[in-house]
Amino acid sequence: MLPSVVAMYDKLDMDGYREKIAKEIKGKEKPNEKILGIGLLKFVLANSAKVKTEIFEIVAVFEDKTVEEVKTQSFMKTINSVRTIFEDKDTTDFLKQAMQ
Repeated sequence: MLPSVVAMYDKLDMDGYREKIAKEIKGKEKPNEKILGIGLLKFVLANSAKVKTEIFEIVAVFEDKTVEEVKTQSFMKTINSVRTIFEDKDTTDFLKQAMQ
């Protein structure tokens, strides 16, 4: 899963996104992590065409399915899986550490 996450990170220029958000919240109260997470999810979904393959690969690993199984499931199921991944504390903690 990690290679897919790294590829998605690079293709979406997540460093640029993080820098933009850091500038927006500089000098303000500590931001609500849930709101930041929702913003990140929206950013990924808005740019999902660029990382379609990586999204399928990540969801497949998370759900213990093949990429082909994920491709054939409904769009809403895949989106709900992505949302669940972003909300899973253990997964997000792992990904944060892996990206440092």
